[in-house]
Amino acid sequence: MMFINIKKFVNNSVFWKNIDNITYLLLLSLLFCSLFFDSSLLGGLSFLFCFFVLFRIVFSKEKPDLTLSSIEKTYLIYFLIVTVSLCASTLFKLSFHGYIKTITYLLFFYSCGVFFKYNKNKIFPTFLAVALFMSYESIIAIIQNARGVVEISGWQDMTNINPEQIISRSYGTLKPYNPNLLAGYLLCGLSSYIYLILNFLKKQKRLLALSFLILFFLSLIAIIDTGCRGAYLGFLFFFPCLFLFLFLEAKKYLNEKKVKKYKTVALLGLFSIFGFILSNPALIKRVQSIFSFRGDSSISFRMNVYESAFHMFLDNPFLGIGVGNQNFREIYGLYMKTGYDALGSYCVFLEMLVESGIFSLIVFLIFLFLVIKKCSRIEDKILGLCITLTMLATMGHGLFDTIWFRPQLQFLFWVNVAMLKIED
Repeated sequence: MMFINIKKFVNNSVFWKNIDNITYLLLLSLLFCSLFFDSSLLGGLSFLFCFFVLFRIVFSKEKPDLTLSSIEKTYLIYFLIVTVSLCASTLFKLSFHGYIKTITYLLFFYSCGVFFKYNKNKIFPTFLAVALFMSYESIIAIIQNARGVVEISGWQDMTNINPEQIISRSYGTLKPYNPNLLAGYLLCGLSSYIYLILNFLKKQKRLLALSFLILFFLSLIAIIDTGCRGAYLGFLFFFPCLFLFLFLEAKKYLNEKKVKKYKTVALLGLFSIFGFILSNPALIKRVQSIFSFRGDSSISFRMNVYESAFHMFLDNPFLGIGVGNQNFREIYGLYMKTGYDALGSYCVFLEMLVESGIFSLIVFLIFLFLVIKKCSRIEDKILGLCITLTMLATMGHGLFDTIWFRPQLQFLFWVNVAMLKIED
């Protein structure tokens, strides 16, 4: 009886009438703070956001539909495997630290799903906000590159490099300062521009579409200026998928003459990017270094880490060593080659194998498959495309780096995936 009275009081309050807007403001604050603050503040904001979503569920007049989709069930299974891995870890205390982060991202993902399910009108402004945040970071990155920022740590192999081939690697404002983190963040949010451009074109707002197309190219330049080779590989997943979608959709709605026109525009855009790279000897050298393997100290270092991490997996194939980079670093010391310490395996999929075993990776791959499958079937084709682009780009980058585990990328990534909940 008391709870019913409290519920009536809450439902009649000004706070309740604005709870969705307040909750959304928290989400935007989290995405904004990702540009400047460290993980502790971001984690606090995410828990506050989750609390407000839970509060709305508990005090809502209507009974909310909390049925889990196949995607959510699969990710929950992944989380349970990680939990078993934690319990079996020989370094439980260190692993528990990483486990708390996993719980944070899990709760955030499910809370975002519930929020967007009942606030579909917030999807467009969310993409708009992300695009504006990314534009700010892109401009900062381009300015840093133009001014020739000083490296905070050894970000480039200086062996056999002429002075004009030294790239000034931009790192933006994300913390900790790292060009790979900035590249991963920009790559993860790159599809937000595509969402806005295509929707503005759909509404015949061509000037706005052109404005965000320009910002899109600024972000591409910013990613190139980071010198992150993993992000360059992410382009190989992003652009083929984008152009395939555009080509198939253009054939449905446009005549042959207009299709050729848009093909020309797309090719000019690509050639502009290639021209930008070719005009810069430092960028050419950076791209060429991808194929150097043992000839590049950074790639050689990663190859040593891959080898050691794979041996870690072979010794713990089913349950892994437990989640978290602190746990990884302690146990990695038993496998590493002298002088090759590492915070992670530098590959998202290998990291999952090492931390939680073979079953966690299998379930996660099923999760990725289900997300992309649903993206291809939802009514909003543009939204489906953009979520797919985010998945492919970040996982493509993840083949060569573990930046994906950073909170700035995690929160942005799960916001995108959670939007699929609107179709449940």
